[in-house]
Amino acid sequence: MAVELACSNEEAQETDAVAYLIAAHRRAMSEVESLGKRLMQAEEAEAALIGPRLDAVMADEALVRRQAAMAPVADVCELKMKAAYFERLMNDGWCDLDADDLHELLRSFVDFQI
Repeated sequence: MAVELACSNEEAQETDAVAYLIAAHRRAMSEVESLGKRLMQAEEAEAALIGPRLDAVMADEALVRRQAAMAPVADVCELKMKAAYFERLMNDGWCDLDADDLHELLRSFVDFQI
């Protein structure tokens, strides 16, 4: 399952769906972290505006994380990349993984055919 992206030199370049989803999840986590820091430093009026936005961004992050967990792997390289990423998420405390995320992650590994 590949996604085609246009490069700056106008040539199409193929990108792995797993790598794309991992990058999207990292961006979502960065946005959650940024808004969380702003919320912690905000005055009451500003915090009232940031709070709902933070909730929406956290929901988006959870959705992208689930999509990354569910994404099928096409080869051993993608399998290793995905396993390493989710290992870092769990070990470094970057975000909370729920049981459904882990279930989908393992299912994507089981469905992999060599």
